[in-house]
Amino acid sequence: MQTKSPAQQRRVFLESSKENLTKAIKLCLEQSGILAQISSITRVAIKPNLTYPYYKVGVTTSPLVIYETVKILREYTSHIAIVETDGGYGAWAATEAFKGHDLYRLKDEFGVEVVNLCDEEREMIEFRSRGSRFQLPLPTRLLHQTDVFITMPVPKIHCMTGLTLSYKNQWGCIPDIMRLRRHYIFDDAIVAINQALKPMVLADGTYFLDRNGPMEGGDPRRMDLIVAATDAGAFDRYVSELMGFPWQRVSHLRRAVALGDMPSQLEDIKFNVSPTEARTHTFHLQRTLRNFISLTGFHSRFITWFGYESWFGRVVLHYILYSIAGKPVKPQPDSLDI
Repeated sequence: MQTKSPAQQRRVFLESSKENLTKAIKLCLEQSGILAQISSITRVAIKPNLTYPYYKVGVTTSPLVIYETVKILREYTSHIAIVETDGGYGAWAATEAFKGHDLYRLKDEFGVEVVNLCDEEREMIEFRSRGSRFQLPLPTRLLHQTDVFITMPVPKIHCMTGLTLSYKNQWGCIPDIMRLRRHYIFDDAIVAINQALKPMVLADGTYFLDRNGPMEGGDPRRMDLIVAATDAGAFDRYVSELMGFPWQRVSHLRRAVALGDMPSQLEDIKFNVSPTEARTHTFHLQRTLRNFISLTGFHSRFITWFGYESWFGRVVLHYILYSIAGKPVKPQPDSLDI
């Protein structure tokens, strides 16, 4: 795994993808320093955002952006893996998401691995939260058998956390479908995960998601951007500013600043375009009734257990929730074109 860049070397590079997507991706890979880290023996892992079993505009990483990225990286190394875990709460298998995003095509065309991290060996990392020590599992592949880890998020409003940018994309690296059990220590856990995995960032900003998210109820905003960064802290600080959504309203970003993992000042990041100059829309969160009901349990270990694991919660409370707020919409595929 690569050594995290020191704060003075933190960089974010933004490029419009409207005219030439391939050129934009390659420029971002070059200018962020990602390509400089890769040689013919470099083992690369790519973590897209597949928080839905099919491609969904503004929600999951575009198959075309993934394809073009792999095509470029394949010129530098043949050791490439696309990784993801099964959906939280067993919503869907990673294999469904791989198929729904046409990723097995990359295995056939470029010889890349397409890996369900839930099937991989894992080991525990430790971190502190709320005055105690905690552990959570991460894949051994990412901890010890990856030289360059590239996270490929989609910038979105999130109904629980406010924003989901690059830090939060690594929540999907936990090989446990019941990772929601750890929501109550999410802020410390997500920083610890990123400190362990040290991702570089190449974001699909073709669309950002406004108003709600991360899956349903949001409004995709076409932005036609590719954004790359040396690290998750630089990316999240820059993109929160670009979206006009104060990072101080996002508790895991406040925690990242407190732990020294994310810079609070833009002056600590080198970028080619000011985020305020790049802003064409100001993003806002509008929670629904379902969101407010779910939010009560997000930071409570007991309410999470009671709502999702106890018989009363799984049967009675979910029946009441669906009666009040409606059942979740069944996933449906969008076009693979962007």
